[in-house]
Amino acid sequence: MPKYMILFKANTSAWPSDSKQILAIWEGAIAGSERLFKEGQLKEVGWFTNTEGYAIVESDSKDKVLELVNHFFPFFSQEIHEIVPWERAKEALLNSARMNASHS
Repeated sequence: MPKYMILFKANTSAWPSDSKQILAIWEGAIAGSERLFKEGQLKEVGWFTNTEGYAIVESDSKDKVLELVNHFFPFFSQEIHEIVPWERAKEALLNSARMNASHS
C-alpha cells in the first residue's frame, strides 16, 4: 500500500488565545490521531518542535490522505509527499539514467 509523509505545522494565527480552548484543540487533535493509529492508517508521528512535525500514513491514494488531513485544518497546515520505496526508486532512477546514457 502506498505510504505518504505529511509535514504539518500549527497555524498559530488560527488558534484561540484562551488556554482552555487551546487545550480542547490539542485534545481533539490527539484523539483524532489515536483513532487513526488504531485504524491502522497512521503509522508514525514525530515532532520537530511543539508546533511542527511529520506523520507517516498508508493509504490507497493521495485523495484519501487529503480527506484524512482535512480534519486537522485550519489548526494545522500540511504538505503531503508520496514515498517511493527504495526498490522501486532505484529501478526507476537507474532505468532513466540508462536510457539517457544510451541516447548520448
